[in-house]
Amino acid sequence: MSIFSITPLLVLILPFFIRGAGPESVWQRSYNVRLAEDTTRTAHEVEQDSVLALLASLDQGPFENAYSHLTSYGYTRYARTEQFDAEDYMIAFTERITQIDTSGVMKELQADSSGRFDYGFFNRFVSENVSTVDPVNLVPHLLPEDPPYLSSRKRDRFTYRFRPDTLLWDTAAQVIEIKARPEVGDDQNIRRVRLYVGQRDHTLLAIYLERIDLALLFREESDYFTHIRKTKEGDWVPYNTRYHTRIRTPFRSTRQFRTVATYYSFVPKV
Repeated sequence: MSIFSITPLLVLILPFFIRGAGPESVWQRSYNVRLAEDTTRTAHEVEQDSVLALLASLDQGPFENAYSHLTSYGYTRYARTEQFDAEDYMIAFTERITQIDTSGVMKELQADSSGRFDYGFFNRFVSENVSTVDPVNLVPHLLPEDPPYLSSRKRDRFTYRFRPDTLLWDTAAQVIEIKARPEVGDDQNIRRVRLYVGQRDHTLLAIYLERIDLALLFREESDYFTHIRKTKEGDWVPYNTRYHTRIRTPFRSTRQFRTVATYYSFVPKV
């Protein structure tokens, strides 16, 4: 399901529950020890090295393959798409709860909508399948090939920081935040990334990403989020997803679209 064929429009999440995760992680303790021992470099330099070491140990496989596991299950999906005006007033929404059984047959359990979506100039690009309930895989947008913040040549354009540990559902996670630096990083499409990493096995559990894309006639400011969870059978699957975009065009009002989705009630195929 995609609204525009020329931009990655559409797919967000229901709020996920985040709470403080208690004591500092092994990576945070390691950073604190290295900072105390290293008197030749700044605190930010030591922290950056610790962050990069954790990034090098990430297990991205479960995150990259989460959507492919949906074909092995029946499940229920809640999805809601909204449009807002420039003042953040909601002018239209559509909401669906869809059940996909283990044979792949879809059944709409609930549907609601209000208002009328206004795509303006982009109406010509609206996909004919906008009303379908096919899951949208955000992983390629969240984990692009060769992300610039992992390039040794571009590290000076980003800052690398640890954030307080947290809980994603019931799993303790280390949080890394990477941001484009003012001025030197202004040419980067990716403006900010938060990576949520399992403390025990370094599994990438969730990503939040902000980016800006410029075109001849418009500017798109987007943020994405995807959180994965394990099923009882041990497969990683998408749990919550979110996509929010703001489209700015000359001499026209800003258009905002947001989609949230949650996947639950997984039943394995026999």
